Amino acid sequence: MNIMKPNILILYNFILHYRIPFFNELCQNYNVTVLHSGKPSVSSDDKFTEIIVPVKKIGPLNFQKGVLSEVMRDKYDIIIALFDVRWINTLISIHTYNKRVKYILWGAWITDSYLANKVRLFYTKRVSSSVFYTNEARQDFINSGIDKSNLYVANNTFDVGPRVQSFGNPEKSTILFVGSLDKRKQNDVLLYSFKEIMDKIPPHIILVIIGDGEQREYLEEIANKLELNNRIDFVGKLNDTNKLMDYYKKAIVSVSFGQAGLTVLQSLGYGVPFITKRNAISGGEKSNIKHAYNGFFCEDKQSSLSGYLTLLCNDIEYARVIGKNAFHYYTKYCTMKNMVQGFRDAIEGTNIAVIDETNNI
Repeated sequence: MNIMKPNILILYNFILHYRIPFFNELCQNYNVTVLHSGKPSVSSDDKFTEIIVPVKKIGPLNFQKGVLSEVMRDKYDIIIALFDVRWINTLISIHTYNKRVKYILWGAWITDSYLANKVRLFYTKRVSSSVFYTNEARQDFINSGIDKSNLYVANNTFDVGPRVQSFGNPEKSTILFVGSLDKRKQNDVLLYSFKEIMDKIPPHIILVIIGDGEQREYLEEIANKLELNNRIDFVGKLNDTNKLMDYYKKAIVSVSFGQAGLTVLQSLGYGVPFITKRNAISGGEKSNIKHAYNGFFCEDKQSSLSGYLTLLCNDIEYARVIGKNAFHYYTKYCTMKNMVQGFRDAIEGTNIAVIDETNNI
């Protein structure tokens, strides 16, 4: 007996590669259509369909054509909308959708903007339920007076594919950075920190920088000035998952001082501790770091970063313990299946997703 799957419309901005596994996993239980304004993303291996519509930006606001007409079609049982108050058609659709449809907002958090927060709370009260990236974000809405029974968590994650228990790898010889080389990552601080500790850690340990971007030439100049040449490796952009995995196997620790994004999840998934500063830029991913358990929060100063790097490089067995904790944390809280379960909970009114409710600091 074939059971008809409910139809989901996802209102999105631009599909990036890391979201495709999420959409495909959601297709295990639903027929998924993603409306977005990016480049064509669906391949023959993907299970979801896409609708690509134009978007016009006026100042900070985005006007996405086709949203309202698609929302009003008598086709969908569930609408999931990425909740960004700057995307005006999404907000309008909350006033116009068929009330037999379950409407779910996704990804909001409280910011420093009083007006934006008022808008977020106004619309959160007018939909069926809301899904948050982190438990902290959910708690902020509860503290702002939103009924917690309609608020769910789908821990934002990155599907690392085949995983390896890097903490058990015999060779541990690198401090690793993975990501785009832009200013907000503050990799210059990482380079100066490495120079500071070079003579305090075993001489075979090197700094590996994987990625490309606007600051690569600037960082290479710093490396030359600091005479790091034989202790640093600029790998460049790397798309080969197997080669990337090999770098994680050798990593003692993964570092991104200024920003803690999805590479937090990648590092934890491979069983490597992650270091960032407490006030790092983050979309919520740094909430997965549990200080001195699966990674470390350093203070916003070079000496603090240097201290943690020195500690881990001189005590590899301790680094392995932290890496093992990272691997098991990802397994419990950060799998794609658990993220999708958070959405299933919001749709079906269950509470099955595993949520970390501890404080992250």
